[in-house]
Amino acid sequence: MKQAFMAFAIAVCPLLCGFADEVLQPPGPVIVVQFLGFSDTQAAQFTQLLQTLQATAGGLQQQIGPKQQALVTLLSSAQPDPATVGKLFLEIHVLQQQFGQALQSYHESFLALLTSDQRQKTQAVVQAAQLLPAVKAFAEVRLIEPPR
Repeated sequence: MKQAFMAFAIAVCPLLCGFADEVLQPPGPVIVVQFLGFSDTQAAQFTQLLQTLQATAGGLQQQIGPKQQALVTLLSSAQPDPATVGKLFLEIHVLQQQFGQALQSYHESFLALLTSDQRQKTQAVVQAAQLLPAVKAFAEVRLIEPPR
């Protein structure tokens, strides 16, 4: 298990760590693997799922970016061509839908990896995330200590 975890960390860290300021805390995927207690096989499958999502999302974002910039440029002109605006808007919308589908597929594939205990832990994290706005608000008005 330790070897798989180290291999996972080495494979994923360059993809997600960013710069040196992230060194102090393990990256998200490593924390997920540790928190859920993934087996070597689960860790490898999770790494593959994440890499596939990153590749797909990156490709879609590379397509969306220039189209959004073209749309902004077009809309800031004196008299934008409605047909061109509509065409760009629809193209962006289709790419955003593809992004949503890729994310949904990633989520479904991730859930399929989990044991029932791991699903329960994941559900607890989802529920905790729903409380975050309230936690931040309570901390802001000094009813609780801010999270660290």
